[in-house]
Amino acid sequence: MKVKREESIVRVIGGLGNQMFQYAFYLLMQKKTGLVKLDVSDYGNYTLHNGLELARVFNCVGEGMLANEEELKVKKDDRAWRRVRKWLGKLFFRNPNHFIKKTHFIEPHSSKFIENVEALAGKYLDGYWQNEKYFLGFRHELLERFHWQGLKPENLDLAQKMKQQNSVALHIRRLDQPKSIVEWFYRLKLQISYRACSKFFYLNAVDRMKKELSNPVFYVFTDNIKWVRKNLDLGGNAVVVDWNRGEDSYQDMYLMSQCRHNIISASSFSWWGAWMNKNPEKIVIAPKKWMNRLQKTEYIIPAKWQKI
Repeated sequence: MKVKREESIVRVIGGLGNQMFQYAFYLLMQKKTGLVKLDVSDYGNYTLHNGLELARVFNCVGEGMLANEEELKVKKDDRAWRRVRKWLGKLFFRNPNHFIKKTHFIEPHSSKFIENVEALAGKYLDGYWQNEKYFLGFRHELLERFHWQGLKPENLDLAQKMKQQNSVALHIRRLDQPKSIVEWFYRLKLQISYRACSKFFYLNAVDRMKKELSNPVFYVFTDNIKWVRKNLDLGGNAVVVDWNRGEDSYQDMYLMSQCRHNIISASSFSWWGAWMNKNPEKIVIAPKKWMNRLQKTEYIIPAKWQKI
């Protein structure tokens, strides 16, 4: 007698970088279990970042891939008390899932690799899955899925120029002034959890690139240009890319992926810019400490990347 396998559902939330990690995990579950959908329902009232970007930026999400309200109701834990129960589970049992609905699975440690993902089949999967081990086996297919849409002519021209130079993408995430109370709380949460790299990290990374490369040209991508101009003197071989804003912000990631080398911040956005860089001889420099919380975070940085 055949046992009917249940469908898994992968939650999608956060900015573009996080969405890409979650989509990659969705693709893994599809290959491992064959039955999986995406939950994008949280974007109905989502005011941060630029909303759901997977479909608009990569055209990689179709209607048949999305879980409906009834499917979510069966598996997803009640939102009102979920955070409280998650916190209590971590506090008393070191397990965020202890008090959570059994069909709802919360990733225990962000970026730590889960060996047996097949055991998660049929559950609602709530996490960030920030570990390239989940999708190393199908890198080429994932790069095909992440096919850029709507690129500006000036960015396409700049990408060609980057390929002719020892170009280095330098991503500096500093968090500019919030524009609303919701964004203020979000920024506060980021500052508690995630580490903003110091100017010494960037200066050391730039100095290392200058020692390893001949005539490097630095392309600067940042959310706080004032801080960059005040704290970093990159000399004449630096170009600040400041024209991709709002819904065009994703084109900065495209340009980062077109540089020959990368210096990234503690950001999934620049992580993907470096990971999608197809240069086989690329040098990627990343911060050794990714988060402020006391948990292992080395899983997020690929072995071949340099950490300082």
